[in-house]
Amino acid sequence: MTTDSNKPLTNPRRPSIVPWRIGMLLDWAHATQPMIDCADAVTLALEQAHAARQIDRSVELVVRKVYGGPNAATLDVLEAFRDLVYNQKILGIIGPQLPDDMTACAPDFDKAGVPVLSMGGTLSLSSPYLFQLPNGSYVDEIRMIVNHAKAAGHKSIAVIRDLSMMGEEYLATFNLAMREAGLRIAGAYGISPSPSLDELRDAVRAMESTRADALMSISVSVHRHLVAAMKEVGWNPAKLMVCNFVAAIPDFDGPEAFEGWVGVDQFDESNPVFRRMVDAFEKRYGRRGGHTYMAIGYDIGRTLARGLSMMAPSTPDGLRAGLEKVRLLPAAAGAPDTAISFAKNQRRGYNGDYLVRRTVENGVNKVIGGMRVDTGA
Repeated sequence: MTTDSNKPLTNPRRPSIVPWRIGMLLDWAHATQPMIDCADAVTLALEQAHAARQIDRSVELVVRKVYGGPNAATLDVLEAFRDLVYNQKILGIIGPQLPDDMTACAPDFDKAGVPVLSMGGTLSLSSPYLFQLPNGSYVDEIRMIVNHAKAAGHKSIAVIRDLSMMGEEYLATFNLAMREAGLRIAGAYGISPSPSLDELRDAVRAMESTRADALMSISVSVHRHLVAAMKEVGWNPAKLMVCNFVAAIPDFDGPEAFEGWVGVDQFDESNPVFRRMVDAFEKRYGRRGGHTYMAIGYDIGRTLARGLSMMAPSTPDGLRAGLEKVRLLPAAAGAPDTAISFAKNQRRGYNGDYLVRRTVENGVNKVIGGMRVDTGA
């Protein structure tokens, strides 16, 4: 047996196997270690699928890195997206992720007819070409934490939130969830996604004056600055977050600033798929890590590989049809038994407890529950 016995046999009628080309549009935080891990986890999943012969060739990722809204330039994202889908002969694209950028690119989803795999959490968009493995969902995150507050006995919540598309969508859901739970909105204060310390002090003072039982923070700003403003003002309510809690991992903000906060995250160390992924990632890249963005990147790569394996013909529309056949794929993100399924009329892939509640206690970031909270209702 030769060392080449596991390679495809030579066929002069079809002399070459061309790698599949997939775009990757990174529109935020792409220079940070967690997002580098995310992109590397996509590659790991695709390499594993090729090695296991789930797909018959390698995948070439055509990468574009830009910074989009709300802090930078959404038009730069749109330009990069159009270059990838119209000029680069790709079968599909990973990204964009931010709601501002997704909204800007949405008219080209259908026009280009190229499948888009995104971790964006907005529910405001739909397209036959948009497949979401969301890093949270605004409508689910809010209800999880409002229900957590109710179960903890809190009667009123004040909210400090970003003045952005994402902040508006969160706030609309917050209003509904508070009404559903029978809790009182003590106050709401909008801040810039990149606030000054003075702006944060003003927000904290205004919400402290409401005498709310709890504060909910919905902001992409660096969290330790809000914590510093709360200490200056001397306000120490119950502290709640949504998926901005993901910044509690090393190489983002780290756990210290999140001590005592309860928020939403998307990794659970008891998930066996997550544990195997972390081990394989360390073997492949020499660093261990283990966080939400690594898990979602891995899920995106595995979902893409499964769609590619069922693609016929090898065109963007063929990949769209292949992704629609992905069913019950075990997920690395979320609690154990989270699975990924798509269909012709199903474009949000995570099913089950794909979100978890976590807190930092004595410096340890730990799971305290899943999506469902018993409120006695």
